[in-house]
Amino acid sequence: QGSAGVRIGAPTGVACSVCPGGVTSGHPVNPLLGAKVLPGETDIALPGPLPFILSRTYSSYRTKTPAPVGSLGPGWKMPADIRLQLRDNTLILSDNGGRSLYFEHLFPGEDGYSRSESLWLVRGGVAKLDEGHRLAALWQALPEELRLSPHRYLATNSPQGPWWLLGWCERVPEADEVLPAPLPPYRVLTGLVDRFGRTQTFHREAAGEFSGEITGVTDGAGRHFRLVLTTQAQRAEEARQQAISGGTEPSAFPDTLPGYTEYGRDNGIRLSAVWLTHDPEYPENLPAAPLVRYGWTPRGELAVVYDRSGKQVRSFTYDDKYRGRMVAHRHTGRPEIRYRYDSDGRVTEQLNPAGLSYTYQYEKDRITITDSLDRREVLHTQGEAGLKRVVKKEHADGSVTQSQFDAVGRLR
Repeated sequence: QGSAGVRIGAPTGVACSVCPGGVTSGHPVNPLLGAKVLPGETDIALPGPLPFILSRTYSSYRTKTPAPVGSLGPGWKMPADIRLQLRDNTLILSDNGGRSLYFEHLFPGEDGYSRSESLWLVRGGVAKLDEGHRLAALWQALPEELRLSPHRYLATNSPQGPWWLLGWCERVPEADEVLPAPLPPYRVLTGLVDRFGRTQTFHREAAGEFSGEITGVTDGAGRHFRLVLTTQAQRAEEARQQAISGGTEPSAFPDTLPGYTEYGRDNGIRLSAVWLTHDPEYPENLPAAPLVRYGWTPRGELAVVYDRSGKQVRSFTYDDKYRGRMVAHRHTGRPEIRYRYDSDGRVTEQLNPAGLSYTYQYEKDRITITDSLDRREVLHTQGEAGLKRVVKKEHADGSVTQSQFDAVGRLR
């Protein structure tokens, strides 16, 4: 039996461009939230069973219960940033789209299901699920130790899998720490298991300055990837050394970052590169350069992305006042797309020098989108937060589309 207490849309779960009912406009903006979004950009995707795929999603939307800033900086998330907060009577799943998804407390072996998001959250502690359960067969693909552990949680969005394993990072205890140490009040992604029992494992540091951070991944094909992390102090020192070697004045690059942003707590640790360090199929033919590299602003924001050939493929610019709020982005060789925001952090203009630009006007239950050819669309909405849906759309040609949704936001 599943818990009936999944509250994806309330109080702070939000509709987004990559979930049911999400709407995008232009390059792209989610007008329901007034958020600049990038639904997904893939930096690494090698073929094979249960491969390690490194992709980035961005949203300027700020949830009221954010997870800590991840290794791609404020506003950005990647699949490994999934995190589960354990509170007295509530479980909050922070996904890689910037949403906070609420579940009621689960007992061992119990599951919660979101109809609007088609997502299950299951707590371990039983060898088998009920035979009639849609996840019964997928559950048996898990190693017995995972199924029987009441301290682990598992999530999936399909009876075909895979499972996302939510556990904790093993760490080296302090010298004066009372053992055994209690488990932390959160769970992080430790791996994936598909329906054939193949695994992908995230290796997290047990001690040191990167304790708890992912520094390695082993995928279903047995390949090993090394994730190179840096601290803000290390990036500042590198910037100073580059300035000295280039004979230029060092830029203002602080050694520390503020511990909190509008996108959550920030430890300043960032991903700088990903290397393929082992491939069982080609053990003697490993690449001599990283598969991807990232460059950072002095404020810890993702500035540039370089591919495996060292070519810059993406660049991003952020608001001077609001850290992590994207105001421009560009693909190499293409025009720069710029954005303007209102005082509430909603996108009001999207400026494209080589194509259509858009303006956004927000009223209660009504959003007006006008392009640079003076064509206008009006979105009429109902619901709040994650259950906000477009119930009527007035198109630029004068036609009207109306939609009806059930109580959990599904199209009827």
